[in-house]
Amino acid sequence: MTRDRIDPEATRWLTCCDYSTIFRNNFTMLAAVFSAGFAFEIGFNQAMNKVWDNNNRGRQWKDIRHKYVEEAEDDE
Repeated sequence: MTRDRIDPEATRWLTCCDYSTIFRNNFTMLAAVFSAGFAFEIGFNQAMNKVWDNNNRGRQWKDIRHKYVEEAEDDE
């Protein structure tokens, strides 16, 4: 069984470009690291909020608020 291998010239070109554009000086490397960390944090927080909401569906205030708000309006 033969597997298609990645062309070494292509990987060398990609690593060369990454090094020359991002890791050349400290400021651009730090900017890339902080930007990637910020993007990861936003994505991870959104994913965990969805997991939390799915696991606690029906038990959160946003899910049961309509029951109490309507009753309060009817009493007045």
